[in-house]
Amino acid sequence: MKYIETECIELKKHLNESFEKEVVVFLNTHDGVIHIGVEDNGEVCGVDISNLDNTMKKIADIIATAILPNPQELISVVAKYEAGKYVIDVTVKKGNALYYINKYGRSSKGCYIRVGTSCRSMTEEQIEKIYKSYITLPDTRMKDVKVLRKDYTFSKLKNYLLSNDIKYNEATFPENFNLITADGKYNIIADLLADENLTSIKIAVFKGKDKSKFLKRNEYGNTCLIHSLKQVLDYCEALNDTYVDLSVSPRREKNMFNFEVVKEAWVNACVHNRWVDGTPPAIYWFEDRMEIISYGGIPKGLTKEQFLKGKTKPVNKELMDIFLQCKVVDQSGYGVPTIVDIYGEDAYEFSDDSITVTIPFDKTGFEHRNVGINVAHDVLQDIEQLLIEMIAKNPNIKRIEMASNLGKSVKTIERALKASKKIRYVGSGKYGYWEIIE
Repeated sequence: MKYIETECIELKKHLNESFEKEVVVFLNTHDGVIHIGVEDNGEVCGVDISNLDNTMKKIADIIATAILPNPQELISVVAKYEAGKYVIDVTVKKGNALYYINKYGRSSKGCYIRVGTSCRSMTEEQIEKIYKSYITLPDTRMKDVKVLRKDYTFSKLKNYLLSNDIKYNEATFPENFNLITADGKYNIIADLLADENLTSIKIAVFKGKDKSKFLKRNEYGNTCLIHSLKQVLDYCEALNDTYVDLSVSPRREKNMFNFEVVKEAWVNACVHNRWVDGTPPAIYWFEDRMEIISYGGIPKGLTKEQFLKGKTKPVNKELMDIFLQCKVVDQSGYGVPTIVDIYGEDAYEFSDDSITVTIPFDKTGFEHRNVGINVAHDVLQDIEQLLIEMIAKNPNIKRIEMASNLGKSVKTIERALKASKKIRYVGSGKYGYWEIIE
């Protein structure tokens, strides 16, 4: 068979860097097929059989991580044997969103359409027009968006459920917790809550009060979202410096920010984020504030005023149900009003596709003591190795036992464990255990 390149057919000799662009083109323009292993003249050259599995995996990874919104339900990948050689067919359906290459965002470098047999960058005007035309479409439910992977495990999620006395039936676990689509395929919820995934949550740290001087980026994730969520909170709590006023007796202490407010804002960002678009929530850390960003905007059917007063309307109902059972979140609606009460309505900034919560750092009138970090540093120097030795003998050892064995307070042990990069807790509550990171 000899192939011919048309407006609906793209021929590729081998998988290369332009593949993600060509997938975006069909997602934004019309249905199409990309044939990999075919020369430009239509002759079949084939994909090397020794590299076939690796090429298929690379294609799956590109589809899952390099393109937003998540397009996996619109794409099928099949290897076929033809004329003694293997050809990979990537069939792409036109989507109901503006698709773009993740690393370039919604820009002319990331958004493409097909004109004849060529790829063309969109203008900023085209991007804005197309994006706005899709905003009013009905929301796609996370449970209905299938993913390509079939080998997920859910040990961490199960531990969180058991620690909160939630029993489950192993045979019906995926169905009962909405981890599969109607036709039995794993969905985005499954991907987010699996022991291993490709979802990375970032905390970007900047020097000063704007983004002109980037310092570092901490990444959490690639595992169960509940676990990642808690890792981010642990990081924020460790940096919540203590300030001490020594001019009065008894002395007064305060933290740089209200941690409970940050916890509410971050949990809300995770549970209400529009995950079907593939963009995770994020935290930007500046000298004078942190910004917590979630994507999707105010839930449809709510006004800004209703939202700020605490009226709830879950964006991701099935994910919210699991978070409720694991006691990560409640549905009382007090989170937003609490943030507004402490930091004012100006703490919230709304756009068509995002919500930003700004938490200012209060450092005025007090002497910086940085208590948590200094103590954690001293503790690490003195007892980290002793903790590792205890954990090696008994991974289920309790914090109170560690404190008793070392003659330290439980609070000191907790600070040491939180600051350590060699020790982590796997699972939750009485069903969890300590693990030493090599």
